[in-house]
Amino acid sequence: MRALYLAAARGLTLARLASIPLFLVLLIHTHREGLPLWRLSLLLLYVCIVLSDVLDGLLARKGGAPSHAWGQVDAAADIAFTSLSLAAAAWLGYVGPWVPVGVAVLGGRFLLRNLGYQPSRQGRLVEDQAGKAAGVIYYLLVGAIALELAVEGDSGRWWIARAGDGVFLYTLFLLLRRRPERPSLSAS
Repeated sequence: MRALYLAAARGLTLARLASIPLFLVLLIHTHREGLPLWRLSLLLLYVCIVLSDVLDGLLARKGGAPSHAWGQVDAAADIAFTSLSLAAAAWLGYVGPWVPVGVAVLGGRFLLRNLGYQPSRQGRLVEDQAGKAAGVIYYLLVGAIALELAVEGDSGRWWIARAGDGVFLYTLFLLLRRRPERPSLSAS
């Protein structure tokens, strides 16, 4: 049964990665054409992506073997989804171009910090609560953009742009803050 949970968790992570191009196409076509089917599909796909992100971690833990490598893949899927979606949103004029750049830089720093590092807590990645909150905020910003497009209006566009600016400022704060050095891996 444990193997089934792990296979499901990894399948959800890979499905999330594979769904990114479709989400980007839906985002762009919904903005340009606004067909009801595009709107509904965009919103449903966003919900499925969010659910896959929530469920893959739960299933991996239920399987009893969270893996450092698969944790990296999961984090890369999240970073790719949010940074590419926000890049498309910037191209469409919903947020400034600095927003996806900040997301990609912060996410890249997180991945590099965890590259090759095997923590003692069952293969989990080294993360902090502020960075974890940033990931949630990025998902919420993408969701606000998807919802704005799905409800057929531009009434929230200014608010989304300002939220994007706020997200960037938070990202900049995280990038510039001083953090204690990670524990040494060598045995002295």
